[in-house]
Amino acid sequence: MDKETIARIAKLSHLRFTDAECAAFAGDLSSILNYVSELNAADTAGVAVTVRAGELVNVFREDVPTHGKDLARAAELVNAAPDAEAGYVKVKAIL
Repeated sequence: MDKETIARIAKLSHLRFTDAECAAFAGDLSSILNYVSELNAADTAGVAVTVRAGELVNVFREDVPTHGKDLARAAELVNAAPDAEAGYVKVKAIL
């Protein structure tokens, strides 16, 4: 891996490296890429593609509308306010 590639990666990552750091990272990244290429060469024939610990279960709640209760409660609160208009509580201007 050359310095130009390291500089481009640093720019994309919004990082700044000195020339010495670029040289060190070039060696490190090259060894990482070599290791990954060794993993790609491994024989994976017969290995299960997906592994699950258990059965899939829907953990979401039922979609039951509850906003009607909330709207009724909000209307009660607005009606209980000392001054209300068009479904909103009126307050004094602060600016």
